[in-house]
Amino acid sequence: MKLTPLADRVVLKMTEAEETTKGGIILTGSAKEKPSVAEVISVGPGGVVDGKTVTMTVKPGDKVITDKYAGTKVTLDKTPTRESYTFTGWYADKALTQKITSVTMNSDKTVYAGWEATGVPDKLNGDDHFAYVIGYPDGKVHPKGNISRAETATIFFRLLKSDIRDGNLTADNEFSDVSGGQWHNKAVSTMAKLGIVKGRRADRFDPDASITRAEFAAICARFNTKPVENSGSFSDISGHWAEAEIKRAAALGWIAGYPDGTFRPNDYITRAQAVTMINRVLHRLPEKESDLLANQIVWPDNPETFWGYLAIQEATNSHEYERKADGVHETQTAKRENRDWSKEFEQ
Repeated sequence: MKLTPLADRVVLKMTEAEETTKGGIILTGSAKEKPSVAEVISVGPGGVVDGKTVTMTVKPGDKVITDKYAGTKVTLDKTPTRESYTFTGWYADKALTQKITSVTMNSDKTVYAGWEATGVPDKLNGDDHFAYVIGYPDGKVHPKGNISRAETATIFFRLLKSDIRDGNLTADNEFSDVSGGQWHNKAVSTMAKLGIVKGRRADRFDPDASITRAEFAAICARFNTKPVENSGSFSDISGHWAEAEIKRAAALGWIAGYPDGTFRPNDYITRAQAVTMINRVLHRLPEKESDLLANQIVWPDNPETFWGYLAIQEATNSHEYERKADGVHETQTAKRENRDWSKEFEQ
């Protein structure tokens, strides 16, 4: 069968690479990257290709050296790992619609790994995406403001699975500064009973104090005590009381540090940073603005240009959702009524 190439294409027949080229370059037997030598069988006519005039400079019978990986088939047999996710395969497109098991290397190729979220901690409700943060009386959400230790305990109390919360609900605790009648009493008492929150001293919780990044990371880490493989660390946590919990949360992909390699464990966490961590724990991850519903509650101090915009919107709006093809991100599909927490858990 005769093959007739079009435009700037040529038909080649692969041959053995010679030990010495016509130019006198010796190719040693130990060379790791011998070129592939081929004989030109037929040549296309050239012409205008992609707006440029192409003149063919080879003819049948010529010997040419081809690209190192031209036409090489590469089998994708490596299985990557990622904490809290299951690998679903390799894909040719970013939307993860074209599953592949190999690629032919005619040029640089990008392949995409598919993941499915599997690791929402057992005690937390990752199925119902209700709003777990509410705004302030001034109509704002204050994403750059600090969050108190009582607020943190209350958020995670709301996020417990119903059977876990109901089975451990209590108003009793060992803290002298958390007692009946306080709005956060049941939340702090229940989370302390579960071993998720701890006092700053044996007898004091400091409910109104701002919570630090280390304290918040430690709370997240206590929801998953399974062995994890630590990959790296931060430059400023060695010897810190929460070093192990920070490393665990980082290995699970729940927290991130700063570009300079620090975590800044003793800095107070902002509300935007806090909900970003929580959303990662729960796998509540819209990827872009178009993944949000159009009729959401919006906040004047959470503009679309703010780095934490998506995380704040996810945390403050109740909604139905669908998991995207990548198994990681979500698209919101329908609005749900926000829960009235004050009526559900009266003190």
